[in-house]
Amino acid sequence: MKILILLLFGLFAHIYSFGQDKMIVDKPFCGSVYYGGYSKYIKTLNELPPNIQYNVKKYLDKCLGSMFDSVQFLNGQLVDLNNYFKEDSAIYNYGWIVPKFDLNFVLKDNSIGIKKYYIQIKLDSFGQLLFINWPKKYYTNKSKFEDRFKVECYALKEAKLKGYNLINYEVDFDFNKKEDVLSWRFYFPITLEKGCKEFDVIEISWNNIRILDEYRSISITNY
Repeated sequence: MKILILLLFGLFAHIYSFGQDKMIVDKPFCGSVYYGGYSKYIKTLNELPPNIQYNVKKYLDKCLGSMFDSVQFLNGQLVDLNNYFKEDSAIYNYGWIVPKFDLNFVLKDNSIGIKKYYIQIKLDSFGQLLFINWPKKYYTNKSKFEDRFKVECYALKEAKLKGYNLINYEVDFDFNKKEDVLSWRFYFPITLEKGCKEFDVIEISWNNIRILDEYRSISITNY
């Protein structure tokens, strides 16, 4: 009986370790938006006006809470809106608001599996928040984040019920803008042919384990 318990414990530990390796946030920096040469790059927050610095720190503190001290400024741009709009006065037709301040930060907190996540903050000329790729509510206390292993177990259970292929599944982390939540996306292989990969995808929220979306994804490469 003791041997059986030890074997089960070892199996559970192996699955846990394997899952945790998959569920590490290590997002690459996707680069800065190009504003047609009508922006000035900055390397420190001190290059911003005092009121904008104040607003940025308040937004980060409000959204990140206990993780505020784990965020560092990366870089940013001050956009020359007057000359930018002279170049293309119909820019509003593109469906997005051009910010005055486009700022990038990096969050590192290994205690919850975030090795590297880049936070984008976009503000208007008055320092009003236009966009942030972090939820505005319910993600301020990292101790209340759902355990990643539980999220994974839930995803695998749902995938098994749906008959998805559990072998060599992949996991990605992202900000769901529509739901304003952080989510884990589980990719279960359908085909892995050269040049084309197809997956069944289940997207699950991190703060209260539930399915946000289900769909099929196709990735096509030239090699």
